Amino acid sequence: MTDDLGSILFVCTGNVCRSPYLEWGLRGALVSTGSPVVHVASAGVAPLAGHPMSRFFLERLGSRGIDASEFRARALNERQIDQADIVLTATRAHRQFVVRRLTSAATRTFTVLQFARLLRAFPAPPGGVPDLPTLAARAHAARGSAGASTEHDDIRDPWRRSRRVHLKAARQMDEVLEEILEHLIPR
Repeated sequence: MTDDLGSILFVCTGNVCRSPYLEWGLRGALVSTGSPVVHVASAGVAPLAGHPMSRFFLERLGSRGIDASEFRARALNERQIDQADIVLTATRAHRQFVVRRLTSAATRTFTVLQFARLLRAFPAPPGGVPDLPTLAARAHAARGSAGASTEHDDIRDPWRRSRRVHLKAARQMDEVLEEILEHLIPR
C-alpha cells in the first residue's frame, strides 16, 4: 500500500456549498481514520472568489469537529484539472465544463454521484487500497455497464435556497462520501 494515493478535485459552481463541503468532508473523514494520504481540493466554474463556505455547511462540518473556517472559494483552472487524478463534479453540466476545458481529463472526470455508482460495480478490495489513477480507470471501465441513468447524477445547487434544500444536498453528499471512503480506507 502506498502512503500517497493521489489527488481528488471537487468542482461545483460558486465553490461555496457543494464542492467545499465534499472537499472538507472527505479530508476530515480521512484524517480521522488515519488513512493513506489523499490530496483533496475544490474549485468553482463561476466562483464567489474569496468567499467562505456557506454557513449551513460550515456548521454541519463543525458539528463533526471539522473546522473549515479558513476555506475561501477559488476559480477552477486547467492546471488544477491536469494535476488531479480524479475530478468529481456536482452536476453533469460541471463535468461537461471540465472536459471541454481539458479534454484529456474525460476518462477521470465524473459527477460525484456517478463515481459512487460506478464504484459499486466492483467491491472495495480487502487489505490494500488502490491508488486514485487505478480507481479512476476502474470507474471509467465501468461506465455504461454499471446501470442507472445519468439523469440522476446531479446534486441540486442549494445556494440561496431553503434549509430543506441545503439539508437534502448535505445528506446526498454525506452518503456519497461514505461510499467513496469505502474504497480509500484499508479494511
